[in-house]
Amino acid sequence: MIKSKHPQVVVRRMVSALKSYQFETKNGEHYVAKHQNAYYQSKRVSFKGETFSKQAALPSLPVPELSSTIQKYLDSVAPLCKTEEEVERQRYLCSEFLKKQGPVLHSRLLEHSKDKRNWMSEFWDNQSYLEYNDPIVPYVSYFFGHKPLPITHKAIDEDYLVKATAIITTVVKFIEVLKDEAIPPEVIKGSPFCMNSFQLMFNTSRIPGKGRDSNVFYSIYENDFVTVAYKGNYYKVFTHDSKTGKPLAPAQIWKQLYDVVHKVSASVREDTNAGVGLLTTLPRDEWHAAYSSLMTNSLSRSSLETIHRSSFLLALDSEQRPISLEDKARNNWHGDGVNRFNDKAVQFFVCGNGVSGFLAEHSKMDGTPNLFLNQYVCQELLNLDPNEFADSIKSGLSSEEHLPVHLPFVLTPFIQSIIASARTAFHEVIGEHDLRVWNYIRYGKKTIKGFGFSPDAYIQQIIQLAVYKYLGKQLPTYEAGSTRKYFKGRTETGRSVSSASAEFVKTWQSPKATPAEKISALRESARFHSNYLAMAADGQGIDRHFFGMKNMLKPDDEVPELFKDPLFQYSCTWLVSTSQLSSEYFEGYGWSQVNENGFGLAYMLNNDWMNINIVTKPKKSGYDVNEFHYCLTQAANEMYELLSREAQSKAKL
Repeated sequence: MIKSKHPQVVVRRMVSALKSYQFETKNGEHYVAKHQNAYYQSKRVSFKGETFSKQAALPSLPVPELSSTIQKYLDSVAPLCKTEEEVERQRYLCSEFLKKQGPVLHSRLLEHSKDKRNWMSEFWDNQSYLEYNDPIVPYVSYFFGHKPLPITHKAIDEDYLVKATAIITTVVKFIEVLKDEAIPPEVIKGSPFCMNSFQLMFNTSRIPGKGRDSNVFYSIYENDFVTVAYKGNYYKVFTHDSKTGKPLAPAQIWKQLYDVVHKVSASVREDTNAGVGLLTTLPRDEWHAAYSSLMTNSLSRSSLETIHRSSFLLALDSEQRPISLEDKARNNWHGDGVNRFNDKAVQFFVCGNGVSGFLAEHSKMDGTPNLFLNQYVCQELLNLDPNEFADSIKSGLSSEEHLPVHLPFVLTPFIQSIIASARTAFHEVIGEHDLRVWNYIRYGKKTIKGFGFSPDAYIQQIIQLAVYKYLGKQLPTYEAGSTRKYFKGRTETGRSVSSASAEFVKTWQSPKATPAEKISALRESARFHSNYLAMAADGQGIDRHFFGMKNMLKPDDEVPELFKDPLFQYSCTWLVSTSQLSSEYFEGYGWSQVNENGFGLAYMLNNDWMNINIVTKPKKSGYDVNEFHYCLTQAANEMYELLSREAQSKAKL
């Protein structure tokens, strides 16, 4: 190791000496390291090599047939047409598209996809995330809220430093399994799913850029430390013994956290060091300007690089004590804006009352891998002997070698002025959002299956009926469908509004319809929704296909009339954006609305309860989260009552 009187110089020289290596799965990403992964894997007797073993065999993302996409589009847009003339207009536009530009754009897309295992990957990552300029919090990142541990685990759950220690040691345990590549590839209905995101979770950060952000990935084997945020400052906390390379005992982690709170932070001037986290809440071009200024100073640059290299971030929100589901959701979603570094891919939070949660940066990862990680954490915490764990960490000895290190920043007047502006802007943006949690405990997945429905399709019908009850019409609705059966697969759109759903909501609200007619319409709409989502998961949806063809337009090409049509554009304006990630170990999951004139509805479907995080900007949308909350309850109750009566009648027969 190069020695110097100035620690930041040591770090700078070490980082600059690292090399860039391509990930072994050939996913198009590179990681920065002293040695390649294989160097460390060969030294681990516990190495399994299972996690990414199916990557090479995964099929490539297909390009759908053009005629099929057009027919599906016409079917999806029909319920949004108010007159037969509008229907005919869409048929005409589609016919012209098939005669003229459509085959050309489709042919270009096929040619573009020939040498790519995922033709959409680069377009999607860049245009949907890395070139998106709005603040990633609150607009892009998504959160999970952990359920409180049972009263038997009070010794862990109510002491925030003990809880933080338990989370860090558990995540480190997960990382050790990942280093061994011992997580089996996920297999759904016989098909292996892409595990690419598991390579991109830890020791990484998003980097603000001019016009386009980037991501930096460091070796998971060489950076055995985490970033701890406390009162707006950052601290390097070690997770492994530097001599043996083995994970530190919980007592050694706890001692470092204790030192952060009671010793190291005492010498830090909050007024001159805190506030960098607020910069990560800015629009990306503004954050890039501040970031570029910070990087000109060696001390600030060293601290930024240490945060980027760290495995993950854990925030000690010691002054926050959220009680309600809404307050917990807001702390996980955006917090106070200060005690965060939102460019980190993985952030955990522990509040002063032990409430914990998680936030994910979305540019390279969708939800299912992080769901897996957080379920693992919650399960492992439940498996701990709480009193034994709490007693052991406070009585254990910590080596002097493992002392937390404050990560300082030189905040020039220019940077301080940006932080002050960021603080004001953050509170204005957050203040525009209303949030309400629909936590429905009358019934859940078990009952829905008993009624003969796909649980996901069923809750989508609740949402459609609630929107119709609330507004007297349907709104274009997005549901995220996973395409992970393909290499680097991410998502495709499930269009929840269909002719079947339109018939369902109208029939249900008709005073003349019989119970049997209402149930029949409900079943048909749910069946249609399940089929569409399955088709989307097979890479045969329409929205990513249109997205790909738009990317095939050349600068001098005439834009097809279909693409310019107001109804075409409205049909993919997601005024209701929905997605499911469910866990019995969570009590919250959420993100913002996609369109400021609509709703964001993140939902969980569990055995005996349902949960929807409702978000909107009331001054923009004109919608009220409390009124929509009421409509959801109405819809869920009415559907339950009719289906229960039907089940009882069948039982008598």
